[in-house]
Amino acid sequence: MDQCQAGAMISSGILDRSSSVPLHVQLTHGLRGAIVDGRWVPGEALPSTRALADDLGVARGTVVAAYETLAGEGYLVAQPGGRTTVAALPLGPAVPASAPVAPRSPGAVAIDLRPGRPGTRGLADAAWRSAWRRASARDPEADVDDENGLPALRAEIARHLGRTRGLAVDPVDVIVTAGTSDALLLAALALPRRRPGRFGVENPGYPRVRTILARVGVEAVPLPVTVEGGLDLDVVEQYGDLEAVVVTPHHHYPLGSRMDATARARLIAWARRTGTVVIEDDYDSEFPHGRAPLPPLRLLDSHGVALVGTVSKLLSPALRCGWIVAAGDVRDRLSAARADLDLPVSSVLQHALALYLAEGSLARHTARRRRDYRHRRRLVLEALQSVEGVELAAMNGGLHAVVLFGGSGAHDSGGSATSTRAAARMPESEPARESAPWSARASEPAREREREEKVVAAAAGRGVLVSGLSEYGVPGASADLPSGIVLGYAEPATPQLARGLAVVADVLRHTGRT
Repeated sequence: MDQCQAGAMISSGILDRSSSVPLHVQLTHGLRGAIVDGRWVPGEALPSTRALADDLGVARGTVVAAYETLAGEGYLVAQPGGRTTVAALPLGPAVPASAPVAPRSPGAVAIDLRPGRPGTRGLADAAWRSAWRRASARDPEADVDDENGLPALRAEIARHLGRTRGLAVDPVDVIVTAGTSDALLLAALALPRRRPGRFGVENPGYPRVRTILARVGVEAVPLPVTVEGGLDLDVVEQYGDLEAVVVTPHHHYPLGSRMDATARARLIAWARRTGTVVIEDDYDSEFPHGRAPLPPLRLLDSHGVALVGTVSKLLSPALRCGWIVAAGDVRDRLSAARADLDLPVSSVLQHALALYLAEGSLARHTARRRRDYRHRRRLVLEALQSVEGVELAAMNGGLHAVVLFGGSGAHDSGGSATSTRAAARMPESEPARESAPWSARASEPAREREREEKVVAAAAGRGVLVSGLSEYGVPGASADLPSGIVLGYAEPATPQLARGLAVVADVLRHTGRT
């Protein structure tokens, strides 16, 4: 298709200047539809952004935003220094809402919807390549001069946290880590004043936290988290002998509830009384999906809270780079542990990220990803809106969704879990509403847990990988955990995501209660 044809196609109805929908969003939807419908074929070159912008009479940035979104979704391939072409997509036929999905053929590649991976398509753009080229062109340092990290990177991380989280951070308080796991390992080694140490952990929560603590001989004390109320502070306040507590207050992982201002103040007051260090894992605050992100706990107590952050959700966990911000005695203890273990992050990576941050490239990349993830979130809502007997949670932030079993599919009473029908109608500017307490409705937990196992197995049998919610619970801990599945929607190409969600919806319909 030449530039004139492309312009004529778009001018014929895709762009409506009287609409309240931004032009770049209209253009993205129109181009996506043309690719899905087969009007543009794999390998076909699109017009240059400048040529198409001139033909349509729009700003070049409008076309650039649409191309970047579609490249991030996997519909387009941007060749460095070359043309942008249509990707080869495994679209397959559409899946009717009521039709069973056939099992996958032997050897078929699974669609991995397990949570934890961001989208990385389109990351290696001109800004990314430039930062790495300049970082790798430097003669390497003779040795690690500062085990806490490259001063330039620590300064840029401090500025980044000031821009994105409203924190006034002294670069001296920033310790570079090889991601969240390395930060938690430092904390587990540095903070206990006696052995074995005791750390409070969320239940359900991130399993690797418990794995790391167990590896270094620190006891993980489970602290209940609920869909309706978040971290159970009544239970937390019963403890007075925890060296630290690891929390995800902005978006409890994986349930998605969060701590409001009152709960945050209460947690900090308890920590001060007991001398407990609060380790705040701020893992996905960059993607709030329509609700204002709450400020970090560190704003309430800069000396009692250690803030853990990473580029894993922004860029890729494969980079293995993050930070832990702490002050005073907590910083000194963490720095001593860092010096003992040495710095595991290469100087080339640190220089590249310092450049990438300093030039605003990370901020621009994050803005592009927000647009992509909002679209993907809507696909999740649309795919599951007609499924009876399940409810969605964790949809107001982050890159994953939780599908809870045992609900009626029509009950709402305000909070973070919502019926699928109500969620699908809900505008993205409004937070989801909480459902009634699960303890009042999940009357047969054993049977629902069996359903969870069947859903995970059935989806895997049809080529789609998801995680069971029970995998995030602390083994042997008494807790009223709901049953369900957890799925990520950021990493697969959008056509694969749509196909995988159709399979999940079909499995949920046909794997009812036993």
